[in-house]
Amino acid sequence: MSSSSITINNIKQSTIISTQVFGISLFIIGVIGHTLSIYVFTRRVFRSNPCVCYFLASTLSGCVVVYINIPLKLLQVGYNIDVFTYSVAMCQALTYILNSVRVLPSWFIALASIDRSSSVTLRGWSSMRIAYRAIPCTILFIGIAFIHVPFYNTILLPQRSCSIASAAYRSFFGIWNLVFWSWIPTICMLVFGLLTIRHIRQGSRRIVPQHTGNLRQRDQKKINRQLFQMLMIQSFVFGATTTILSIGNLYVSITSNLIVKSDVDKANDTLLATIVNWIATIGPCTNFYLFVLSSQSFRGEVIKLFLRLRPTPTANTITASYIPQTRY
Repeated sequence: MSSSSITINNIKQSTIISTQVFGISLFIIGVIGHTLSIYVFTRRVFRSNPCVCYFLASTLSGCVVVYINIPLKLLQVGYNIDVFTYSVAMCQALTYILNSVRVLPSWFIALASIDRSSSVTLRGWSSMRIAYRAIPCTILFIGIAFIHVPFYNTILLPQRSCSIASAAYRSFFGIWNLVFWSWIPTICMLVFGLLTIRHIRQGSRRIVPQHTGNLRQRDQKKINRQLFQMLMIQSFVFGATTTILSIGNLYVSITSNLIVKSDVDKANDTLLATIVNWIATIGPCTNFYLFVLSSQSFRGEVIKLFLRLRPTPTANTITASYIPQTRY
């Protein structure tokens, strides 16, 4: 066996191992985290907040990524069980669904940024009624925006893999992902986040003449500040991970068009594409843990849940604990 064949086999083995490690780890982390996030966001303290409604939508779309995207990719790359290649229709349908769904969490975080914005005009749009309309409209918009994906994906022979057939479209799709998955949501998060910071600073300079404030209003302001902290951390994570993916895929597609690559180079490109795809999946899988780190109210609801799950001592146990010990 030649040295290049050994190198290619080592790279392929690294791709399989990285897929198994990332896939299984993110699946477990995502299942636990999203389950707890859904519980917290449906509590009374958060239920009526439109920003939380966007967080909940991001969590639910993240559940789709965890329960569908991750297992399919794990089976495809990690265990050589490729459901994408059962038929061309299956290849196109799954590629379309997976590419569309994984974009949604970052767009919902962008909508949450707009909701928290300091603009007076936009703050008038911060309501549950608007949230209930904006979420399905965003899903429809992303579905239409990615409608071109299935037409350029097919089963390639002889390797029999579901992939993009056209090299030109591969480059276009890399740019498309960079714009629709990375740039637009991240720019929205940054711009409206800065507007929210300005609003908070202006509000802190105002002098409130009354000494006795409304407790409910103070609690709501506290929750809003913590929601903003949650939002900023989410924005940073989604912006960083999706940008890494888009740049990595764009690099692979552009270099493939400019130079003739050897089998070793192609194997390295596959490994790079696999790693950056898993990095981009970190955002939709780790929402809960970022929320716990950034929000005291969120942590409080999680603690309440675990306190409820803690077994309570029964009457017999309490009675037995107070039985006096007989001394001899």
